Amino acid sequence: SNKTTALHPLSMANPKSHLFALLLLHFSTVSLAQTLFVFGDGLYDAGNKQFVSSNRVDASFPPYGITLGEATGRWSDGRIVPDYLASFMGISQIPPILRATADFSHGANFAIADATVLGAPPESMTLSQQVIKFSENKNKWTAKARSEAIYLFYIASDDYLNYAKNNPNPSDDQKQAFVGRVIAAIEAELKVLYGSGGRKFAFQNLAPLGCLPAVKQANGNVQECVRLPSEMAELHNKKLLQLLVELSRQLSGFQYSFYDFFSSIQNRVIKSKTYTFETGMAACCGTGSVNGTSCSPSNVCAKPEDYLFFDGKHLTQEGNLQVGHLIWGSDPEVVGPNNLRELLFLPLDITATLANIQEAMAATMPRQIKIESLYDIKKMESEMENQWLYQVDKATSFLI
Repeated sequence: SNKTTALHPLSMANPKSHLFALLLLHFSTVSLAQTLFVFGDGLYDAGNKQFVSSNRVDASFPPYGITLGEATGRWSDGRIVPDYLASFMGISQIPPILRATADFSHGANFAIADATVLGAPPESMTLSQQVIKFSENKNKWTAKARSEAIYLFYIASDDYLNYAKNNPNPSDDQKQAFVGRVIAAIEAELKVLYGSGGRKFAFQNLAPLGCLPAVKQANGNVQECVRLPSEMAELHNKKLLQLLVELSRQLSGFQYSFYDFFSSIQNRVIKSKTYTFETGMAACCGTGSVNGTSCSPSNVCAKPEDYLFFDGKHLTQEGNLQVGHLIWGSDPEVVGPNNLRELLFLPLDITATLANIQEAMAATMPRQIKIESLYDIKKMESEMENQWLYQVDKATSFLI
């Protein structure tokens, strides 16, 4: 399902060809984002952990970075998802915010290993602390850059892994209440970023956490994914999508992209060879039945590209590359209502753009066509909303 054909941001609405042509005429009003802000945990950490930890940070030493030839503080054998997305955007890799000497002209990476939404993780930063760090540094970028930027997120895995470990048999009400707290905290931080000018938000939803090698190995049954962590992730993903739909209605100009990472990982664990991996069960590096813990130079595989997971919780460079392509250019069954490339092209004020199109049509078309075309624009706006609401209903059954 990894389509790489260029899709227009409004193609989901199936506009008439003359509307499509007029939208292209108005591309001059669109600015491509040259700025990327990254928030999250170890999957997105580009090296922040090493600046706050008093202990050894494994990602700063081999075999991490083995495919690149050096360890960079990334929890992979090579590049991570934000690296690929920056490359697709045509900008340099986004540096960790805690590297004081870095060039932040195209954004900053605030993600850090062991980050959570709730609580106070040791030697890490909560999402709130990451957003505070952004607020402290926001004057590094112009208001225009902040408004056109992409704000990218992957966070809350450790919230649910810790919850499942400490609450092995929660009731449905308890599960819903905890997810509700996480989502409410995310909502508050999104509104802070929106207040600082952020308009374009991209989310990689949570993996089926019970399928991570470290989680399966700790549970003792490596053949099956552990139910509770995956169930919590699924509840979170559904509520997160509902939140983004709601915010797009509440907040003028709020635009988003939502990638179904959950299904991508599930499919690659079950049908690894279909996706070019020899295995989606065991990690490349580590010890134990599925190499779920203690990644070190003495227990790393020869060909990381054959594995989905590099260590017990993080993907290989090849896994990250596939995810990057899906976020960037896949179709609405994988990422919606816009993929990242489409989000990049979306005008900051799409209502104004449609009004401009309407005005241009009124000036250039015969009366009968004008009336039909005005109807088409209203219909297009309605179809755009209806199409994505349909996707929301299908959110837990995407096929990727």
